[in-house]
Amino acid sequence: MSPILEVKELTRNFGGLAAVSNVDMTLEEGELIGLIGPNGAGKTTVFNLLTGVYPPSSGQIIFSPGGEPFSIAGKKPFDICRAGVGRTFQNIRLFKELTVLDNVVIALEQSQNYSLLASFFHLPSWSKAREEVLKSAHELLELMSLEQKSSDLAR
Repeated sequence: MSPILEVKELTRNFGGLAAVSNVDMTLEEGELIGLIGPNGAGKTTVFNLLTGVYPPSSGQIIFSPGGEPFSIAGKKPFDICRAGVGRTFQNIRLFKELTVLDNVVIALEQSQNYSLLASFFHLPSWSKAREEVLKSAHELLELMSLEQKSSDLAR
């Protein structure tokens, strides 16, 4: 089986400083790995390279989500996210005045493709997308054993 993510000789320079130099990493499907090191070692820079926040100075990032492998190096963050590579931050920001379900729905709606007009007038394209998002949100809450909290305000 081929790796789901392969990083080859990944380098990022900021002026004369090499923040990340020749990083190689392979991630197999279902594998959990950690990236550890002291402050300033380049851990966050690696994640920023993988998610498109920074383009690499050199190197390859190959993503294989089940089909043909393709390069995500230098792509825009939203394109990388749509391809299936995402990230979370240590300090997440919830909408505390909204429910747990609403917070999940908002996150999932970022990947939907309907126009502002469709949303405003509740056109069929919006209604279909909304149904799919709600179904996915409930499935995620159930997976995380949070379904019973779906109507609670996020805290």
